[in-house]
Amino acid sequence: MRMAVTLRMAALHLLNFVSCVVLVGVAVAEDRPNIVFLLTDDQDVTAGSLNYMPHLGRLLRQEGMEFSNFFVSTGLCCPSRATIIRGQYCHNTKIYDNGELNNATYLSGAFVKFLEEGLENSTVGTLLTEAGYETALVGKYLNGYDDGNSQHVPVGWAHWMGMTDTSYFGAHFSQNGTLLKTGDSVYQTDFINQWVYNYLTKTRETSKPFFLYIAPFAPHAPATPAKRHANLFPDAKAPRFPSYNPDDELQEMKPSWVKRLPLLNDNQISSIDVLYRHRLQSLQAVDEMLLNITTTLGSIGVARNTYLFFMGDNGQHLGDFRMPAGKRQAYDTDVLVPFLVHGPGIKASTNVTEVVQSVDLLPTWLELAKAKGPLNPKLIDGKSIVPLLSGSMPPSPKINQFRSVALVEMYGGSSNMGSRYKGMPGFEKNRFYNNTYQAVRIINGSEWAQNADWLYVEWCTGEKELYNSSNDVHQVYNLVNSADPKLLGRLSALVSQLGDCVAEQCYDIDFKAVTEDPYAEVRRLKCFNPPDMPGVLHHDRPWIPDAFVYGFPFADSDLVPDDIIEVWERYKKYFN
Repeated sequence: MRMAVTLRMAALHLLNFVSCVVLVGVAVAEDRPNIVFLLTDDQDVTAGSLNYMPHLGRLLRQEGMEFSNFFVSTGLCCPSRATIIRGQYCHNTKIYDNGELNNATYLSGAFVKFLEEGLENSTVGTLLTEAGYETALVGKYLNGYDDGNSQHVPVGWAHWMGMTDTSYFGAHFSQNGTLLKTGDSVYQTDFINQWVYNYLTKTRETSKPFFLYIAPFAPHAPATPAKRHANLFPDAKAPRFPSYNPDDELQEMKPSWVKRLPLLNDNQISSIDVLYRHRLQSLQAVDEMLLNITTTLGSIGVARNTYLFFMGDNGQHLGDFRMPAGKRQAYDTDVLVPFLVHGPGIKASTNVTEVVQSVDLLPTWLELAKAKGPLNPKLIDGKSIVPLLSGSMPPSPKINQFRSVALVEMYGGSSNMGSRYKGMPGFEKNRFYNNTYQAVRIINGSEWAQNADWLYVEWCTGEKELYNSSNDVHQVYNLVNSADPKLLGRLSALVSQLGDCVAEQCYDIDFKAVTEDPYAEVRRLKCFNPPDMPGVLHHDRPWIPDAFVYGFPFADSDLVPDDIIEVWERYKKYFN
């Protein structure tokens, strides 16, 4: 059986090369391109996972375009996926979490909230359907979409194979609304791979361009590999960067609950290394699927008119800052993700250093599709990267032209840390609080941000972090106590602008106009914690500027400066 599959793959690979020669004049259904989007789960950049994917290395790194500064806005599965299909930051989708942390302060998110809030009515699926595309999704949709919801097929998807049980062996799917349980011997990624092949060669409507969304669970924990890959990389271990299980002096530079974490013990270190190997092993089937996709596109004659996007929904820390494997933090380990593109007009081996975010995917796909549907631009927080794909915008300017500031935000708790930390301050339901923050990642801005490579974080507790990643790649040394107060004020003003931005406010940054925020010490965030959490770690409102502690301190006859009025307008809701 394996020999037959191997021979078929070899034949398809040969056809791909032949098609590049003989299909130059072949007509396609339309001049609009097909779009394939392959989304992995929890795939890192910083720990080097891409280096273990040889097909990706050749097909996308060597023959396509790689974005080295692509940041998801929220380092967590469900908020990140909602952002991808909606083109909005999570402060606008209100999908804050994976759904298991709902509380009286907020409803955190997941599929149920996405559905109840009507967010499915305007997604990449609906918009491209309206633009005349055939749409298909196979794999993971949103957290909380499970067997009990299998009869529900989201509007906008002509072909639906949404995963309702993410087991690596014996996964469940909703096949256009009917629950399908694969056998215990069926490896999930291989099933998805075969479904993609069948769709491309048999099922799709050839008179339409298509949008194909492919979302395997790998390399998400437990990252169970296919049996044929289970013995690979026996000596691989999680990288021992300076951020890995650091000493007390470095750890104490961190804020909130992070600085109080004890050193990882031997069992945790061993578990992290095992997971790291499993992650690399599980990605081998994804790499094989990538090869299958490209060879199949070639064999059916559409490779020259198809864009292939590859991305991870968020990253993964692996022992960094004494944290067991997880995500949800603002560091590059968690939010810097793989993003590579291959397609018409893309120059091979191009590395893009411009800052790009996951909010930019939807407007990009809509521009490629020449969509003219009833799209409200006020609902889109990103902008199209087509100028970067086409080469009309330089890939690596000294001062970034496309974007130089990425917003990173998180509202809620840490990743599940395990029972070892029970009894520590802020530890509830196997997670640490407070883990609510807003951050900006600034690279090669203009004016005062020239040559910048900074990460600046504001926590709901009032704590702050500042890292210069140009000489501190692993974001170990918190500079906030020694930084220029004027710089901190400007960074705080940027967080204030982006933290509740909508549409063009999210990317139309004028560094010259960004001045020091006189209220940089004000907490702008409430801490999104469980309502039954004891102690003072639960906050229902931010700090209020001293002048307004007892309300508006001016009489009607007073001449009040405009900047004071602006601050009052920002905080008066807390006195109603």
